[in-house]
Formats: sequence, structure tokens, C-alpha cells
Amino acid sequence: MARCRLDALEQGIPDSLRFVPLSEFDLWRHLMETRHGRRVLLESVSVWMPEGPGLSEHGLEFEDLEPVVRVHFDRPGPFGIPVPVERFFPAETYPRARAALLSHWPLGQTAVDVQVSPGYFVARSAWESRRSLAPVD
Repeated sequence: MARCRLDALEQGIPDSLRFVPLSEFDLWRHLMETRHGRRVLLESVSVWMPEGPGLSEHGLEFEDLEPVVRVHFDRPGPFGIPVPVERFFPAETYPRARAALLSHWPLGQTAVDVQVSPGYFVARSAWESRRSLAPVD
């Protein structure tokens, strides 16, 4: 998982925090920089862990965790074939981000069965000090 920011398009607009699966990061950065003219600033690379009892079992501290929501749904693809979509959003901005994400579909045609999973971006330093953890997303 990559934790990064998009630079502001105009003066006075704050940077936009993003969480992008590492497997998609280079393609996503290329799209942001070439198509949208936004500079991507990579801040950290680590893992996302779902909320649950496993966090305390691994000895992770509250300050090691940044609340991030995972959203999964299938969008209609070519010839009606469903295309799985997975995105990650800072928990505090999720309601606004969800509205923006779903606005990409034609009016009345939204994604079916949006699954939301609360979890955390785990600070890299915490993850590295606990290498015995099983890999997660």
C-alpha cells in the first residue's frame, strides 16, 4: 500500500491524501501526472490491515495506525461483465470520497453491493519491527 499526496492544483487548496495499492501505484501515478497534471508525492509504503482483534494480538499501538476504509464493488464492464474495483480512502474523508467515486457513473446507474471494510494503514516502522506478522493486503 502506498500512502501519497497529490499536489494542489491551485493556491490555497490543501494536498490530497491518497492510499493506492502498490501493485497499481506506478500506473496510477502516471495517469495522475500525465492526464491530470498532478504531481504525486510518495510518503510511505506499508500495509493495510482490517479492523479486528488481530491488531491487538500483533501488539500494534494506536499511534501506529491510520484509519483507512477499503471499498470494494463490481462496476459494469464491457458486454455487462462485472469488473471488480477496490479503493482505499482516509476514514475521515470517506463520505465525500464515496460521493465523488460514485459520481462517475451515469445518473441512476450506481455500483451494486458496495462493501465497506474499516481498517488501518499500519506505520512502516511498526510493521518492520513486527516482521513475524503474516502478510496482509
